[in-house]
Amino acid sequence: MSTDRVNLVRQGFEAWNSEDPQWVLEHMSPDVEWVAPERDPFPGTYKGFEGVQEFWTRWRNAVGQLKFTPEEVIDGGDHIVVIAHRWARNEITGLRIADKIAQVFTFDGEDKCVRVQEFYERSRALQAAGLD
Repeated sequence: MSTDRVNLVRQGFEAWNSEDPQWVLEHMSPDVEWVAPERDPFPGTYKGFEGVQEFWTRWRNAVGQLKFTPEEVIDGGDHIVVIAHRWARNEITGLRIADKIAQVFTFDGEDKCVRVQEFYERSRALQAAGLD
């Protein structure tokens, strides 16, 4: 089953980069939590579809459409860890972002994501997924 989850996460990045966030939401639990680290421009825990969309909107308003290139996808069963390069540029302000982010996608029973936790350190993401 975890291979299916790896493929689902990869498809999620493809959908996101194609500007289809609705596809991503359809593969999340209605009770999903998105946890952004303290160093993030918009730190905190965002709950449910509305919370996740709020988080995404904050980023989009700041830098435009974020794009991701997954560089490493690690299968941890219920946890899929992705190390990705992300970038964006706000066409109006010129503000740019280009960095690496580590995301832990957690699944509970079904193939619906129930939690996404972000880190700026690969080691902390692996630890959170119990893969250290």
